[in-house]
Amino acid sequence: MKIMVGLIKRRSTAAAMTKFDEIPHPSHPEHKLEQRWTRKLFKCNGCNEPGIGSHYTCPQSSCSFDLHMYCAIPLGLFHHPFQRGCSFQLLQSPPENTRSCNACGEKGTGFVYHCKGCKSNLHPCCAKLPMKLEAGDVNLYLYEKVKKPCQECGYKGKGWSYRSVDKKCYLHVACAKKLIAEKWLHGSGHGDDLQTTIPNLNNMIQKYHQPKGKLKRFAEIVRLVLQTVISTLLGDPTALIAGTVKLLLTDD
Repeated sequence: MKIMVGLIKRRSTAAAMTKFDEIPHPSHPEHKLEQRWTRKLFKCNGCNEPGIGSHYTCPQSSCSFDLHMYCAIPLGLFHHPFQRGCSFQLLQSPPENTRSCNACGEKGTGFVYHCKGCKSNLHPCCAKLPMKLEAGDVNLYLYEKVKKPCQECGYKGKGWSYRSVDKKCYLHVACAKKLIAEKWLHGSGHGDDLQTTIPNLNNMIQKYHQPKGKLKRFAEIVRLVLQTVISTLLGDPTALIAGTVKLLLTDD
């Protein structure tokens, strides 16, 4: 249960995500890791979650080792707005008999932000989810709990959710992760182009019971939300990745 802080030097929150072309990392002591960018999905060897875009990788052909930016250069102790009394620190693995990720409800199997006091856990990419999303002229906010069901799965609960100000759009963080994992967890997505890996959302949009005149607008909002959430969960919430996801979410 090694603490993964001070990897380069202990840094402030603002400096912790500074990008370095090459870094050493204790989880891969054999070689230094280089910063690279890819449009293909990879498995992060830190948190064991899928990733894309900017990341650190071992340049040696004999190795297959990749880390999200969030996993390679972690923050020190940090406090999340939903748990202001907690101090989270990155560990190599979650301690035994601790909770699933507060955001998505899934068990951590690798790097995880852990609060020693309350035993809470957050996946590194879940910990970086934005509190506010702007989908055109509609704002959506991240909530720890919501009273209405997610419009993807039809259920309440399942951890954190995004909700639009007008309370018409609800989306579980867990359901956004499921869209990524449907093929990737079965091995078919590893190394594939993002657009061939995450399923098209036409079926999802058709589930929404909206008046015909509002359906197109509502679908646009859903796509913009997923565009940002999926980008962050994959470890790179940059405009370039968002643009790639946006192409995926366009109707055929």
